[in-house]
Amino acid sequence: MTEKNSKQEVDILALFSLIGKKINSFLYLIINLFISFLNLTIRLFFLMKRNYLILLIFIILGSSINYAYNKIFYVPEYNTTLTLSPNFGSSYQLYQDIKYYQSLLEQKDFEKLSHELNIDTSEAKSILSILIEPYKNEFIQLSIFKEMLSISDSVTSISLSYQESIDKIPFDSYSTHIVSLKLSKNKIPKLIEESIIMSQENNIYFKNKKNVYLKSLKIKKDHIKASIQRIDTLLFSQKNKSQKNLDNSIQGTTILIDENQNNKLKYELFSKLEDLNNDLVFVINEMDDKKHVINKVSSFKQLFKSNPITNNNFFVIITSLLIGLIIVIVKDLIKYLNNNSDLYINKLKHKKYNSTD
Repeated sequence: MTEKNSKQEVDILALFSLIGKKINSFLYLIINLFISFLNLTIRLFFLMKRNYLILLIFIILGSSINYAYNKIFYVPEYNTTLTLSPNFGSSYQLYQDIKYYQSLLEQKDFEKLSHELNIDTSEAKSILSILIEPYKNEFIQLSIFKEMLSISDSVTSISLSYQESIDKIPFDSYSTHIVSLKLSKNKIPKLIEESIIMSQENNIYFKNKKNVYLKSLKIKKDHIKASIQRIDTLLFSQKNKSQKNLDNSIQGTTILIDENQNNKLKYELFSKLEDLNNDLVFVINEMDDKKHVINKVSSFKQLFKSNPITNNNFFVIITSLLIGLIIVIVKDLIKYLNNNSDLYINKLKHKKYNSTD
């Protein structure tokens, strides 16, 4: 039993000794790699010091090429947006018009584009792209999805998935849309915003829909105001009369009513008056919101310049330095090989260990 325990202790000690050797080997490997990297860095610094003129030439050359490109070939891009809220189902026509303007840009038909947008040809040439997309956020998408559920039958609503449905929501279901304009100049054409909006305002179909809708709202508004006036007369015009005369005025007859009936009638009239006032507020807001085919939420304002990576001087300097350094390394390597034509790299020999090691 003692001999068996002794063998186990020897095996454990051998195991710990082996683990210690492996850890030491790994640490030596890490330290040697760090030292090798440090030596390589120092050699690169000495190499750069010996060939600083070549590297400086490459940096100057790269910066000069970048500067010439920016001045001659590079076209700057300025971005701005216009936010619109179409009414009377004019979203589809608005999208078609914007697509038409973009197609004229792609065809480089600047004369027709300038005519459509009522701007100069030079201003039309400064437009790089004009696009439109609906304004989306989580709340709007949830509201639209909720509306979809409310109009769906019980079987269809169960199969509807929010994540799948939001990607299939048509663009005209959104109330607000953003027109993105990309220009080559930092000046927005003056009449382009007005032209986009007036193309919808002057559409006969939408203009007729607007006029009919506003006319019906005006009739409704007049009717509500007349009803409010009649209730006001019934409630407040007879204050100086006796309670008996007030009761007779409300009833429109000489029949006397008791006090409870009178209070109930007054409560109903006040409640009706409140409802009518709320309806009047809604109609006024609706008339204000629908007085245009397209409402302008925000105009083309501040221009934002996009800076591509090719216009980044720091990036150009680093790239030029790396190219020069690679050329210097290749030059020194060729020089070393020319001076050591009999250079031969020996193969690694694998050491065989005995089982007793």
